[in-house]
Formats: sequence, structure tokens, C-alpha cells
Amino acid sequence: MPRSRSRTADLVWHERVDGGLRKQPVQERSRAVVEQILETAAGLVEDVGFEAIVGSPTLLLEKAGVSRGSFYTFFESPEHVLDELCYRQMKNSTETFQQALDARRGRRWNEVVDVLVDYYADEHRTPLVRELWVRQNLTQRVRTLDELCIEDWAGRVLAQFQRHAPKFDGLTRLHCSVALHALERLAQYAFTDDEDGDPTVLAQARLMLTQFFAAHAGK
Repeated sequence: MPRSRSRTADLVWHERVDGGLRKQPVQERSRAVVEQILETAAGLVEDVGFEAIVGSPTLLLEKAGVSRGSFYTFFESPEHVLDELCYRQMKNSTETFQQALDARRGRRWNEVVDVLVDYYADEHRTPLVRELWVRQNLTQRVRTLDELCIEDWAGRVLAQFQRHAPKFDGLTRLHCSVALHALERLAQYAFTDDEDGDPTVLAQARLMLTQFFAAHAGK
């Protein structure tokens, strides 16, 4: 008799782990306080950068206009606020990434590559992503979350290629994970000195991924 799977095993990464909150706000007023802190932090990331926020424990508190007690009820530090921002960014991106995959026509397998490169390029045009991911201002907590997120996305990408069976019968989740890790590094490189992304680097990323998946297309 097959062993039954637990409910936890069926959950995606963001339903199994938390971001940077000490506890979830329950009352409407508490939720408003948390959102005010997060919105302020997002603006500060764009205006003054990661180091200024974590280097001054009072900066975020003063700009958010909330009491010290309210702040520390939900966040241990400014770093944890940024952790929560990153967590929400990845959670929201997972949803919109799936929507982008589902929106492709599905006639050609290399449409998946186009979705990947275009989506990563659009994501990296976001100031929050450039300041935290491109400049590698990530805490260990966020790096762990990022790994979980990529593994989740790898499964979603594999499912897209499996729609073209039997062509990609030999493709695995590990292959897709390798491709996503490579694309993430290339996207970071493309946006290091160009807010819109170096088109030459992005074009090379598209070519490399196309060749990579073509090599796993079988006969």
C-alpha cells in the first residue's frame, strides 16, 4: 500500500516558510502598521539603499512614523523588514511567473526560453530587485528563500517542457534548476551597470538557454 503524502509535502515553498515577520498581524490596525513599515522600507531601498537602512536602526523607524513598540512587535530589526520585503517579492513573482508561463501559446518549446529571459529582465528593472539581488545585499535568510523559490520555479519550467513530450522526456528538474541559476547570474550581470539591462548580455542569455535546452530535447 503506498504511503500517503503529508499536507506539508504538497505545499509550495512560500506556504511552508515565513519571511521576516516576528508574528503575523491579525487586527486591521496591526496590518496597516506592517504595511506602512514595508512601504516605507521599499521607498528607502530605492532612495538611500540597503546599507543606509541597516546601518541606522532609527532611520526606518522615524520614516515609517510608527512607535518603537509597534515596530518591534512585528520586526526584530531593519534587516528583518527587508527579509519580509524579499519574501513578498518572491511570493508575488512566483504567481506572476506562472501566469507568464501559462500565457504562452505552447506551440514551440523555445517559447519557454522567451518567457524566462523576458520575465527575469522585467523583474530586474525593479529598483528593489536591483538593490538587493543585483548588488547582492541579501541576508542568509533571503538566500535560503531564494534557493527554495528557484527549486519551485524549476518544477514549473519542467512542467512546461513536458507539454512537448516525448521531446523532453530526459529533461529533469535539476536541469531546469541549473538553467535558472545560470539565468539569474546573467541577469544580475546584465543589470549591474544598466538599469534597463545590457541587451547584448540578455541576448546571449537567450542564446545559451536555447542551446542548453536544445541539448536535452532528445531525438
